[in-house]
Amino acid sequence: MRGTSTELRVGVVVLLACAILIFGLIWVKGIRFDQTRYKYSVIFPNVGSLEVGDPVSVSGVPRGKVEKIKLYQGDVLVTFNLTTDVVLKKNAQFTIMNVGLMGERFIAVKTGYSDTLLDLSQPIRGYYDTGIPEVMGKMGEMINEIRRLTGHLEAVVGTPSSQDALIQTIKNLKEISQKANSLLDRNQERFDQTLKDLSYTSAELKKMVAENKGKLQSTVDNFSSASEKLDNITTTLDSLSISLKNLSSKIESGEGTLGQLLNDTTLYEQIKKTAQDVDSLILDIKKHPKKYLKISIF
Repeated sequence: MRGTSTELRVGVVVLLACAILIFGLIWVKGIRFDQTRYKYSVIFPNVGSLEVGDPVSVSGVPRGKVEKIKLYQGDVLVTFNLTTDVVLKKNAQFTIMNVGLMGERFIAVKTGYSDTLLDLSQPIRGYYDTGIPEVMGKMGEMINEIRRLTGHLEAVVGTPSSQDALIQTIKNLKEISQKANSLLDRNQERFDQTLKDLSYTSAELKKMVAENKGKLQSTVDNFSSASEKLDNITTTLDSLSISLKNLSSKIESGEGTLGQLLNDTTLYEQIKKTAQDVDSLILDIKKHPKKYLKISIF
């Protein structure tokens, strides 16, 4: 009877210990049985040390766990769950980030602020944030590159001939610098005077333009008016030339009363010559308009 009581007590203690252990694990893991969850998948270019069971946080607050990780068309498809109080918008962002010095990972979620909800049936692309392990790995690669560069520099500069050439180049640069300084010292006054002359010339030119601004504008207007008049003269002469040519043709063919009365060789030649002279005048005006325009600036 006493043995049975002892065994019963031991069993009760074991059951209590198991219950306390299970309750402690639930409390530490933050497992809540009253929360419903939904699943969503995101495509990442890399997951680093992310594993199944790692946390998913929304703005720093734990709201889910990683459930599945698999390769997907050259990338990685990660499936995780989220509590139903997390509402994902169309511009939501998902980033795999580093959480500790040992390379632990978690998925950081930004729900977004769009007015349109995210389509949960289609995965979107997430981002991978480089952590300390990756940075340390790149530091090793950078150190190797620095060592390789140092070796090349030593091979180029380390020879006696290269060192002599480098020393001679430095000496030449020093001599050139000394000569340039000496030249500047000897001609300092000339350089100063040149700068003063340039400044004075610029000021005078600016003053002259300001004083004659009205005349310059008037000159431009006159030139524009003269150009328009010259175009009108040219057009008139073109019309006159065409009329003379038509008249000459009619006289030559003897059309109409005027053609019959004026069908004289001498008159015809004079009219033809006049038309040719008008053509020459028009060509000369077009080629040398300055000969027929006299414009005074001041």
